[in-house]
Amino acid sequence: MHNGDKMIEALESNQLEEANTFFKQALQVDSDEQLYDLADNLYHLGFLEETKRIYKQLLETHTEDDELKIGLAEIEIESNNIDEAMEWLLQVSEMSESYPQALLVHADLYQVQGLFEASEQKLLKAKKLLPDEPVIYFALAELYFSMGKYAQAIRGYEELMTQGNNEFSGINLASRCGASYSALGDLEQASLYFEQSVEENETVDALFELGITYFQQKEFKRANELFFKLKDLDPSYTSVYPNLARGLEEENHLEKAAEIIREGLQMDQYNYELFSVGAEIALKSEHEEIAEEYYLAAQVLAPENEGLQLAYINLLLKQERFEDAIKIIEEALSHEQVDPQFYWNAALAYDKLENYEKADKSFQQAYSLLNQNKEFLKDYIYFLRESGERLIIKTVLSEYLLLEPSDGEMLELSEAINTNY
Repeated sequence: MHNGDKMIEALESNQLEEANTFFKQALQVDSDEQLYDLADNLYHLGFLEETKRIYKQLLETHTEDDELKIGLAEIEIESNNIDEAMEWLLQVSEMSESYPQALLVHADLYQVQGLFEASEQKLLKAKKLLPDEPVIYFALAELYFSMGKYAQAIRGYEELMTQGNNEFSGINLASRCGASYSALGDLEQASLYFEQSVEENETVDALFELGITYFQQKEFKRANELFFKLKDLDPSYTSVYPNLARGLEEENHLEKAAEIIREGLQMDQYNYELFSVGAEIALKSEHEEIAEEYYLAAQVLAPENEGLQLAYINLLLKQERFEDAIKIIEEALSHEQVDPQFYWNAALAYDKLENYEKADKSFQQAYSLLNQNKEFLKDYIYFLRESGERLIIKTVLSEYLLLEPSDGEMLELSEAINTNY
């Protein structure tokens, strides 16, 4: 047994000092072929610095081995040493047999930097050199997927599938196609691919993706069946609980949905979505105290989530706890950019507290952002009618009636205002 093998054996036994001794001896006495094998093993085990030392030593005698330079570039990329990686790649000549491989690594380097178009150009150049190489098809498809160019990604994945590939680099191609079609809004085609993915390899992730797609298509029964199956297979897959609860809620099984939320919270107390969905279900079941408890817990976990804050504020407004609502709203409005719904809710709360000046100001602030929202415009019209703002109410009424021309109440109000003023 040579020193490289002894090093690997020592590492597997967690004997680090012995492994280091064998490593030094390997560098001194093992053959180049043995060092190549050792470097390959060390790289896959994650020992990058040791792999780099071997590559550099081998380069001293194998100066034309471009694969060593490419390997060094890959290590520098993983270590986030971008400039060093680039230096190694630029040493690979266009005349080298390894040049297409260098282009692939160069593309990875650009992708790490967020330079997606530059990465694409490297891959397209590699494709011209090796037009039938599946690795390049896959790399391009993955790049397009990460760029949000889903139609182009699909073409790459489907080409690989026509060649008889179900998976590539551990990634299920049908699943990728499903995710791409889903992103394009073609849920029917997405579900077909996700179904194929489940048939090929029934993993919990595949079941979840298919279940979510059924849910989006409003096929709640089918979605729930999959979610229940997933939960039974892996109770620790906590993303399934809020989605199963939503599916049961859609089928009006509120008691069962609440039970699923409780099960999920036993598995994961740090999933704010469980608390958020639990609050929605509690409100539908008229359990406002439980809903408030869930909303408060969710906000501790996700204090910047405006949707949670607004949902809780809506509950406070419903309960006529206007001062409590104002405290949360004013805190939210202290930030630079907020959802205009906060101004709307502030206006409603101040109006109920008879602070009409602040209510008016809040309505005006919301108006510039929500003048295409029928419900907001109607609330603003009611406020303006009570405050006697006749000129402004005519403008707001006109905008509302453009959106809802058949609203009899607002048509009568508009006629009365135009007749009297």
